[in-house]
Amino acid sequence: MLRKILRIAGRDVRSGLRDNIIVYVILAPFLSALILRGLIPSVGANVLQMAVDPSVEPAVVEYLETIGKVEVLEANGEALERRVRATDDVFGLRQAGEGSFEIVKEGNEQEGMDEIFELVLDAYVNQDLELPMDALVSDIGWKLPPLKQFGASVLVVFMSVFGGMVILINLVEEKQDNTLSAMNVAPVSRKAFVIGKGLLGVVIPVIHAFGVLLILGFEGLNYGMVTVAIFSIALISVLIGFVIGVMNDNVISAASSMKVLFVPILASIMGAIFLADKWHPLLYWSPFYWAFDSMNRIVLLEATWGVVLRNTGIVLAITAVVFALLSRRIARGLN
Repeated sequence: MLRKILRIAGRDVRSGLRDNIIVYVILAPFLSALILRGLIPSVGANVLQMAVDPSVEPAVVEYLETIGKVEVLEANGEALERRVRATDDVFGLRQAGEGSFEIVKEGNEQEGMDEIFELVLDAYVNQDLELPMDALVSDIGWKLPPLKQFGASVLVVFMSVFGGMVILINLVEEKQDNTLSAMNVAPVSRKAFVIGKGLLGVVIPVIHAFGVLLILGFEGLNYGMVTVAIFSIALISVLIGFVIGVMNDNVISAASSMKVLFVPILASIMGAIFLADKWHPLLYWSPFYWAFDSMNRIVLLEATWGVVLRNTGIVLAITAVVFALLSRRIARGLN
């Protein structure tokens, strides 16, 4: 049975590679992640970047590393000037004496950053000075740039529907080529056929999730949790893909029908982001809310297996209800 399942999935892969729509569906998440990664640096473009030569005391370097990005050069002389003249916004620093520094800049840096650098150095020199006031620092809780944090979670959850699109496109093409009816008299059980057809719908979203997170530069993530979270939400897309695939005879109309699923996905995600916590119970019906909650915790490195498994269990329970409602329609469509 396993061999037959893999043969069906392999046939869909070969067929899909000849179809421009499926190739686009497979590549779109990676292209979206690349575009998102290009936008993310602008969010943190005001981070102070410094290059220091060996004349700067280690204590100063250690202090500056708490403020921004510090690059320690290996040689004195013109190495500092060459580094400052590079294409990125980097200020150079060399020690001119005890408590005295020389800032090297190109002149085209972001406006106001040189003044910030001067204030940082002044704060270091006068750090033992007793201020005639009390200063408090508050933290609003951001651990990642919002665009990176929410962008990654939105992409991963939203692109899970693409697995279902691959299934429906393959099913519609099977019907157009009259090979779907031939499968009913082939030595393949209905169970093996359904699993083989649905396999890509589960595997592709997991590959998409891994690719998106790697492209966006996340480190230290638990990819086991990612797999569990995406596998569960992909099952919903697989069910919808089967239903739409067996009900349509045209690829374009089938893909258009699949877009209806975008509404609850985006509504669930936007609600989870913008609504106050007291309103979140209104979204508990949506499996995409629970999948987004898992992914958001995972990228923040706050997820635990208990939370991920709880959310996954809720998603699977909703999937079971959807399957109970749609299973007869799928069976009729495959006959």
